[in-house]
Amino acid sequence: MPILDKEYFRYLPISERDKDWGLYVTGLGHSHVPPHCHYPRSVHPDCYHFGWEQGRVLQEFQALYIVAGEGRFESKTAGAVKIGQGNLIVLFPGEWHRYRPLWEVGWEEFWLAFAGRQIEELVARNFFGPAEPVLDVGMEDGILRPYLTAHERCQTEPIGYQQLIAVNVLEVLSEAISAVRSRKTGRRAEAVVRQARMVLEQHADKLVKMEQVAASFSMSEKHFRRIFKQQTGLSPYQYHLQAKIYRAKEMLRGTTLSIKEIALTLCFETPYHFSNLFKQRTGMSPSQWRSGGSGI
Repeated sequence: MPILDKEYFRYLPISERDKDWGLYVTGLGHSHVPPHCHYPRSVHPDCYHFGWEQGRVLQEFQALYIVAGEGRFESKTAGAVKIGQGNLIVLFPGEWHRYRPLWEVGWEEFWLAFAGRQIEELVARNFFGPAEPVLDVGMEDGILRPYLTAHERCQTEPIGYQQLIAVNVLEVLSEAISAVRSRKTGRRAEAVVRQARMVLEQHADKLVKMEQVAASFSMSEKHFRRIFKQQTGLSPYQYHLQAKIYRAKEMLRGTTLSIKEIALTLCFETPYHFSNLFKQRTGMSPSQWRSGGSGI
């Protein structure tokens, strides 16, 4: 799938059924801005068009991926930020902002405009926010490809294309989160967390001391806990407990061991402690799970 070689943008009609999906795309585009060219180059609808002096406030979200060149971004919350190749700019509804390529350099951009309760929920849970609108994601095929796929789908309009390109938006955002985490923690940290996850899963039936796990990787416990949570979203303790609960589910359905024996095998303090934690995590007691109930 080649990178687009011409300027392209489209604003999409939205039905109530599209909104029911929870995430819908209102527009998308691509632009290659050579040096010494005014920006934006094309005439957009009044609600989207802007000049540097006055800036702009949108009523929806946008994700702008800079794949070449340099420029400047500024918003009410974040202030002024230098922009370069591999930056993803997330624009938020109601937030004043402005951006443009450097006059002597230019840039190439891809953008998606979108709205819906799914993205609002992600913002509410602090996956994204106006305080950090510029994400240093690097040049990632996993981010560029969904843009290209969305453009292709908008041109061919397969049945249900609105829902298909909504998936492309989620691909861009999830890949961006992954890329930011990777760049923050580095390759070695990725390897450490991957190995640590295997250790915690393989030792679900043991008491694991996190300071010993950290020491096996020549790290302080504090640093180990921090990078582990950055990459998994869970503390090492929470991850280990999750592995224990998963093993308990297997033992409840696959063995005749009593609940007391399972609690002892998996090194829970008491059968009551095991039952209480199991219910917190699954929504049902161990006996209910064993009898065939469906929980979390």
